[in-house]
Amino acid sequence: MTKERKKAEILQAASKVFYIKGFEGTKMDDVAKEAGIGKGTVYEYFDSKKQLFEEMAVYNCEEHGRNIQDILEKDGSFKEKIRALAKYQAELVREHMPIARMMSCSKIMAREMGAIFIEQNIRVGEIIKKQVVQAIDQGEVRADIDPEFASVAIMGTIMQHCGKKVIFAEAMPEEADYDKIVQVLILGIGNEAG
Repeated sequence: MTKERKKAEILQAASKVFYIKGFEGTKMDDVAKEAGIGKGTVYEYFDSKKQLFEEMAVYNCEEHGRNIQDILEKDGSFKEKIRALAKYQAELVREHMPIARMMSCSKIMAREMGAIFIEQNIRVGEIIKKQVVQAIDQGEVRADIDPEFASVAIMGTIMQHCGKKVIFAEAMPEEADYDKIVQVLILGIGNEAG
């Protein structure tokens, strides 16, 4: 097994353990046990639990970006892609809610971690912007729409709605109204007569 693959396995194991036990409750022994390796092997890759957590967050952000790219590059209409993206976001929020809560309430959410998430949002915005440009070229989106503003509107609407539904209303991802998200994003909220 390559060193990269072993590191990925440790990061995946860490995700599970941090999810269940939280940052403070997680021990490097727990991560090693979940990964099926010795604690010394974990320390060959990570100097501390904090470093492991930070690299796990980066790893998960990168995986999130790849997943979004995969969703948006599948065949289908722009509306179908927006709906699929919203569904993915709701499922992601639900799946990672304990880690998000832990990070928002803990000292481990350092400025560097915030920067990681901001960078990830910028990358995701670029992926969405590329899809908006493609949708404009295919006539699915009006030609006068600014792709940058459209990508921000799409991300913001999806993240706000899914976060509110899943985190605060504690709804299951399948309870989010994805068709309404698509309707607002594609048709807009303005009234030409008004």
